[in-house]
Amino acid sequence: MYNKVLQKDATVFKTPLVDIRIVDESERTITFDIVDSFDPKHAEYLREIEGYIMPAKNNYDEKIIRIATKNLEIAKKYYVKTSVPIERRDSDEHLFTYGLSTADQTFAISFPDPNDEKKWFLHDNRDKMTWYDFNEEATSGTKAVCFTLIDREKEYIYIAAAWIWDIFEHMQSYESTADIFTWII
Repeated sequence: MYNKVLQKDATVFKTPLVDIRIVDESERTITFDIVDSFDPKHAEYLREIEGYIMPAKNNYDEKIIRIATKNLEIAKKYYVKTSVPIERRDSDEHLFTYGLSTADQTFAISFPDPNDEKKWFLHDNRDKMTWYDFNEEATSGTKAVCFTLIDREKEYIYIAAAWIWDIFEHMQSYESTADIFTWII
């Protein structure tokens, strides 16, 4: 599904703008794998941006945080904890994105929500939530999102992240681009 594992049992995912950890309710760190998801075709997408400035070589990257469900307890809350606050940016069917931007860098991280439609119909007892559930819950600034494992249907939970740097103009377009790069799950 994704490219090679770059780091197994990581405790922190470092990007140019923000570091990310996964913690439980007691702030205990949960390990995860960092998987390469770099897609060279995305460089072509960057060229389509109006006012595009030729970026420096290798000015963007994409990775996946892969959390093994066997390391999680069912019904326990887990948090995506960031080194600095990030903010909600966008959503699409079955996914929502958070991000952070500076003058010349932008970062996006997306949280897949396999129960998006089911949440609309939870009053119907025939429709139960499955797998896991991400909630947009900024509890203390750096706990951007929480999630709960519902069952062990899948082996992993995937969180996509992308970032672009050395860009100085048309930041809004580049922010959208980083968001789109995370919509691969």
